[in-house]
Amino acid sequence: MVSRKTIARMSLYRRLLISLRDDGTSHVFSHQLAKLAGLTAAQVRRDFMAIGYSGSPTRGYEVGKCIDSIGGFLDGPRRQDVALVGAGKLGRSIISHFSGRRPKLAIVAAFDDDPAKVEGRIDGCRCFPVDIMESTVRDLGIQIAIVATPPAAAQKATDALVRAGVRSIVSFAATPLQVPEGVSIIDMDITAALETAAYIARETPAAVAAEAEADVDKAAAPLLRQLDTLLAGNEVKLDELARRIGAQIVSGDSCPQRVVENIYAGDRVSDLLNEATDRTLLVTNLMSLQMIRVAELMDVPAICFVNGVCPEPDIVAKADSTGTTLMVSPIGVFETCGLIYQSLAAAPATAPTARV
Repeated sequence: MVSRKTIARMSLYRRLLISLRDDGTSHVFSHQLAKLAGLTAAQVRRDFMAIGYSGSPTRGYEVGKCIDSIGGFLDGPRRQDVALVGAGKLGRSIISHFSGRRPKLAIVAAFDDDPAKVEGRIDGCRCFPVDIMESTVRDLGIQIAIVATPPAAAQKATDALVRAGVRSIVSFAATPLQVPEGVSIIDMDITAALETAAYIARETPAAVAAEAEADVDKAAAPLLRQLDTLLAGNEVKLDELARRIGAQIVSGDSCPQRVVENIYAGDRVSDLLNEATDRTLLVTNLMSLQMIRVAELMDVPAICFVNGVCPEPDIVAKADSTGTTLMVSPIGVFETCGLIYQSLAAAPATAPTARV
């Protein structure tokens, strides 16, 4: 069962991708989409992996195919109809906003107790009296509903919808709703959202960044453990590894034959000091002279920068002076590690070589 959060992110990705397509964009990398979505590139890649879609290491995701893939995941084979209860200002805004946006998901019936609103149409959606809601929803076979009533009327409306066969309800009512087992409630609590936003606004940028980094580190840890196991059996040379993942070597021409036995992916210098050896490949977003100095201190033979961004000349010059091989991967940290894993898993193991 895919989580609600994953489904919500997929919906967001599709909206962003449609906007990119309409602007003439044909391909997008995970880090670019992540920036638009306010997420991490690792999260984007994990989500697309969950629906079985993968992009090109050199060109990223093909926007049109990505939209189709998300559509195959989110949309049912047939159109699903939605009922809306409460045709006040909020209800009318929801109908207007959603009208015509999704051919396989449509608000087809609204219900209200105001005689001035019933029997009319709101952006093509017919409005019915609320007292015939239960029978109408049942007759139309509707299984999805939106509750946009005042709090006092929300539970009664929900009970009627459940009796009519509705299985999923999106509630904009500012009150908790009770439903039986097997019926899903998704609360759109604007007050809670604003209070959450206010709390986050009080957090320091460092705390927010540390939390995001921790999430990426947790996700990458299992993959890195598998990479170390594979590398121990293959002992891949740097130039061969760069070729396999499509990375460009930009410095250290005298050292590409050095062997790599483990990978460190991340930007925390303190962790690198504990993990690095003279056979570690560092995969990082942090492009600075400090990383070159740390690599020299720990005898790290190579650093792989990511997202296709080449280091400045002073960084390259420092790497050349210390004998550190620099390579640039066209994709992000997590995806680069994934490519290394795929290339090693597909390659036959070789006999271990002697340490130098």
